[in-house]
Amino acid sequence: MRSLSRSAMLALVMLLAVLPGCAKTGGSGGAAEEYQWEVMTREEILSLGLTNLYDVIDRARPRWLTRRSGVISFGLGTRIVVYQGQTLLGDIEILREIAPEEAYELRYLDGATASASLPGLGSEHVAGAIIIMTRPPENR
Repeated sequence: MRSLSRSAMLALVMLLAVLPGCAKTGGSGGAAEEYQWEVMTREEILSLGLTNLYDVIDRARPRWLTRRSGVISFGLGTRIVVYQGQTLLGDIEILREIAPEEAYELRYLDGATASASLPGLGSEHVAGAIIIMTRPPENR
């Protein structure tokens, strides 16, 4: 009987690990509305009632602010950079100076994607990037 409870516990743990990826944003459904941990909408940003983007991200997406330990061992960067659109603003501390109302959307890019696609990094490899979009896509 004891092995059955361990099996049941393992199954429960695995189910709980998978469920966050299945969450929805609350619309009518469909692939386009699936929850994406790498994007924060204006509605979500403002709903937290915080005074700066660092605190918003720290509350809603704290993993965006952390460097993965494996990143260093592969010789990739350790710095998380912040962009406004395609303009490099600096590291994550700059987020403390930006009011949530200034952001239309926040996006997170992993280090490899950021290093390959963002201007201004030169040959620097980074651990990740947070992109602040200030306008809807049609007005960018």
